[in-house]
Amino acid sequence: MEIPFWLIQVIGFVAWLILGFSYYRESTNKILVFQVLSTILFCLHYILLHAYSGLIICIFEVVRDSLYYKTDKDNSVFIASSIVYIGTCIISFMTESDLFSYETITDLFPVLASLVDGFFLTKERNKAVFGGIISYTLWFIYDMIVMSYSGAITDAIIVISNIFILVFHIDLFKGKEISKFPKKSN
Repeated sequence: MEIPFWLIQVIGFVAWLILGFSYYRESTNKILVFQVLSTILFCLHYILLHAYSGLIICIFEVVRDSLYYKTDKDNSVFIASSIVYIGTCIISFMTESDLFSYETITDLFPVLASLVDGFFLTKERNKAVFGGIISYTLWFIYDMIVMSYSGAITDAIIVISNIFILVFHIDLFKGKEISKFPKKSN
């Protein structure tokens, strides 16, 4: 049974709602909890779109973000995940694998986006929000190419939202100004 295209887009949209909500949390760990949940939905979304570069990176991100959340070894997790990403890219260019198929430069955008996101998630909240701007700009380009229109629309919304958070220092869910972003905490 084939899943209707509109339902695939709804799954992507729900994943993006959860992701957008994550950046308004008080700490990096709370951001990570919501990002793991949204990434699981993204895996399903990309499977249904047959967008395997996005899927593979989403799987890596679930593992990476879970390790960030469960350990205090953020730099080690980032280095290990970077090695996996780079290794995957090298293997894909050296083989004709259907699963690891980076045929164009845009297939690498999810890898670059995830590396940027992973790096900034090891930093304070405001830096994680800034990293989201870069990361989701790359995802926007990829999502447009693989026809994840719900993803592309919400990528743009997250970029704009993150810019809003940084420029105005407003926490929309609490209705108060944030004068100083907290460091990573549970």
